[in-house]
Parts: sequence; structure tokens; C-alpha cells
Amino acid sequence: MARKRETESWYAEPKPPEVCVLCGREAPSMTDHHLVPKSQGRRQGVKLGEIPTVKMCAACQGFLTKTFSNAELANELNTVEALQAREEVQKFVKWVQKQPLTKGVRVH
Repeated sequence: MARKRETESWYAEPKPPEVCVLCGREAPSMTDHHLVPKSQGRRQGVKLGEIPTVKMCAACQGFLTKTFSNAELANELNTVEALQAREEVQKFVKWVQKQPLTKGVRVH
């Protein structure tokens, strides 16, 4: 059995928690939110790997997909700044920031 060198680590370094770009919460898992929905991007001739993505918690991602159509997300809300400027999003973010991460947030 080989000896451990002083510079080697037995364990991987823990990853720092990721932060949602919309609500700012540190969630244990994040989703990649496509700023232009994949279906709309393909219609515009953009390759899937070239569509910009941001890290977002499941609650914010669910809220956006339930509240806005793909066309709205592609044409009007295709930047983080545009999303944060919408009143509906501001109200949701204000509410969701008060919710514990352990609570499963349901979006209707």
C-alpha cells in the first residue's frame, strides 16, 4: 500500500454552498436556470450549450416557470436584472427569503 504524501488529501475539499441568484439563499442543491428557455433558444437557432444559465434554487425556478410563459422569459425576462425588476418576482423573493430551507416551498 502506498504512503500518503504530505501534499495529498484523503478527502475532497468541501464545496462552498451555492447561492441562488434570485433570492440569495444558500440551498443544498441548485438548478441551472436557462435565461432563455431551451425551446425558445432552439427556435432562434441557438445551440443548447450556448444558452446562458444561472444557478437558482428550486423554489425560485418553480415560481418562474409557473408564473411566466416561455415567450415572456425569452423575450422580456432573459437577464437576472430583468427578473429582479418585476414586481411579482420581488414579492415572491421577499416571501421566500423568510422560509426555512428545510421547508418544501410549493408554488401554485
